[in-house]
Amino acid sequence: MNHTNQSTAVFLINESTRAILVTYEEGDSAPRTMFKTFDQNIEVDDMVIVPTNTRHKMTVCKVVDVDVDVDFNSGTLVEWIIGKVSTDEYQEVVRREKDALKTIRSAEVRREREKLKEALLADLNGSKDDRSIALLAGDLDKPSGE
Repeated sequence: MNHTNQSTAVFLINESTRAILVTYEEGDSAPRTMFKTFDQNIEVDDMVIVPTNTRHKMTVCKVVDVDVDVDFNSGTLVEWIIGKVSTDEYQEVVRREKDALKTIRSAEVRREREKLKEALLADLNGSKDDRSIALLAGDLDKPSGE
């Protein structure tokens, strides 16, 4: 075999090298690009950072296949994966924020309800009809004598 693609030579000399297919776009029809890595923990659906010629010379891709066969006769450059993206901490922060916002909304509703209740009770003139509305919700004790 005449091996002219030097970017795939590492696959021949180091058995720990893995060929990983990634996509830059969502969807089953998105083109797949091969990268190489020594990281044995990269799995399908992981997000990885790969080199590019745009922006900061890197971007994030999604892993769609691992440990694929390498075509040593292909002239396509196979570059190294820069690293795996860990989203665990980000997802935990987002979850905590969501929980906090839910608690804040609940407190706001409770505060508004209390303000409205105070205003309603202040406006009631004590008549039986006015008090009956508040009694429906069980907010007031029954007037004495009833």
